[in-house]
Amino acid sequence: MTTSPVSSEALLTADEFWDLPEPVHGGRMELVAGRAVTEMPVGRLHAKLAARLLRTIGDFVEKHRLGETHVELGHRTSGTPDSVRAPDVSFSTNHLLEGSSSDGFVNFAPTLAIEVISPHDREAEIAGKVEEYLDAGSSRVWIVRPANKTVTVHRPGGDAHTYTVRDTLTSDDAAFTAEGFELQLEQFFSE
Repeated sequence: MTTSPVSSEALLTADEFWDLPEPVHGGRMELVAGRAVTEMPVGRLHAKLAARLLRTIGDFVEKHRLGETHVELGHRTSGTPDSVRAPDVSFSTNHLLEGSSSDGFVNFAPTLAIEVISPHDREAEIAGKVEEYLDAGSSRVWIVRPANKTVTVHRPGGDAHTYTVRDTLTSDDAAFTAEGFELQLEQFFSE
């Protein structure tokens, strides 16, 4: 999810951002180039699709001991000024997780970052977020568009492919080292 910034005046570090209080009116926050950005809570469809992704991906990752899946985990994607992004769902390999604290933000981009798009999200902000994840080292970024019932899979180097309800996402689309993952989009987008 992306939004228009409601930002702070002074640039913050990731550590200062961690110490901020929760947003007064709900939602979540990200740190974008040193500025705290508040995002609105998501709607029911957005939340339902994110939960489906977490279950489907999480089950496969756990079964094959590939790493961990998370919901809205803060990933430090850049420094000076710091940026901390919280994808709706993310997957990180065991290799990335080695030596990471069990609490707080992590200092790396996820292997797979998934953003479920809400009606008020802006295309320029979505594109910027995809570029930020890939520049920080993500192997895949999924942009899930509930209104269109599509998933666009972005890869490093500018390769992107949009899948529809006729398609099935595979292990390669998720950057999994184990074969056998399948996400049938017709079933995924069914009400």
